[in-house]
Amino acid sequence: MKRVSVCLFVGTVLVGALMTRVNAASPAVSQVVTFDPSLGQLPESIAIGKHGNMYVSFLLTGEIREIAPDGMQSTLAILGAGPTAPFPGRRLSGLAVDAPGNVYALLYDVPATRGVWRISRDGSASLLASIPSASGLNALAFDQRGRLFVSDPFKAAIYRVAPDGSVDVWVTDALLQGIVPSACGTPFPGGPLGANGIAFNNKGDMFVLNTTQGRVIRIPVLPDGSAAAPESFVGPTCNLVGLDGQAFDNLDNLYVAVNIQNKIVRIDPNGSMTTIAAAPADPLFFPSAIAFETGLGQRKEIFITNFAATGGTPGIATMDVGVPGRPLP
Repeated sequence: MKRVSVCLFVGTVLVGALMTRVNAASPAVSQVVTFDPSLGQLPESIAIGKHGNMYVSFLLTGEIREIAPDGMQSTLAILGAGPTAPFPGRRLSGLAVDAPGNVYALLYDVPATRGVWRISRDGSASLLASIPSASGLNALAFDQRGRLFVSDPFKAAIYRVAPDGSVDVWVTDALLQGIVPSACGTPFPGGPLGANGIAFNNKGDMFVLNTTQGRVIRIPVLPDGSAAAPESFVGPTCNLVGLDGQAFDNLDNLYVAVNIQNKIVRIDPNGSMTTIAAAPADPLFFPSAIAFETGLGQRKEIFITNFAATGGTPGIATMDVGVPGRPLP
């Protein structure tokens, strides 16, 4: 991999501790990495591997940027065959990392390259699962058994990807459709996005964020791996319109990025919501994804991609939430 730059920090750099907040006087959220929007560096998703390496996807350019624990940045891979302009370019979206350190990425580019890509630690990339008929590919997540799932926000569907790359529709349901509540005012700028971020709680149930309904859906997973009937966990509510990425901590608190509202909300296991960070007090610019740090002593920190679609500086922000994140499967 070619090293391309050294990341920028706000405040004092702690070498070997990329994920540490700058100092006790910092705001709840600190911007720790910035990107250049003139180069198409709009960060859509983020994933952090067991060795502490951070991976960020740039929606327009198809680049997966790797940030090492010492802060050094490099290009892991560039995916896609389509144009990088105009917006939304190659549509590189969700990321995930497996136990050996392979990165999985969703590309909604031209049909020939559309699907789930697997990138090894040396940067070699291959199309694991082709999904040319998808209307949109947004987020992916592994369950406790290492099975891979993918959301399609325009088909109200969750796909399941087998190790051999075969794909089936695991579930589709009206709760996963993108419908803008009329009471919430201005329509979502990206259109009627439904099923977006996906994650699994300690019990093994899937949680899906519906962007334009402002709803969190729980899908119980049956013993044979099939999906039970989806059910509404929180919402619909205008307070959550713009739901995008999410992550669980060890106590099953769910942290969600509400992009167009520039805020981070924590939802406890009973469904009670608390806004824990919000602009303008915190540097949040269209937050799109969340991942917990994995390094020893740093597992209570979440990292947030600032997509900055509507202004501000694109980059990565961090905050200490006081509870360790769920371990990677």
